[in-house]
Amino acid sequence: MKAEIRRLNEPLYVGTIYEQHGSQYLVMEHLDDCLMPAVHLRRLKDGWELDAVGAALYETPRGVEIMWAYSKNGRFVERRK
Repeated sequence: MKAEIRRLNEPLYVGTIYEQHGSQYLVMEHLDDCLMPAVHLRRLKDGWELDAVGAALYETPRGVEIMWAYSKNGRFVERRK
């Protein structure tokens, strides 16, 4: 039996933390330079930042998670102390 994943019609809010496969991502900003909706995310555990194109919230067997079509401009950013 396949697990059902359903896209939710909910906005992504800047400053909010969302989960994906056990990792937490902070929405830093909404981006305007993509054909699809995109957000700039920071993975909290290690400072990896990326632009997530087509990002949206989905209902998964693990609960609500953020997912995206593809990412670009990924890089590690030093944490501020």
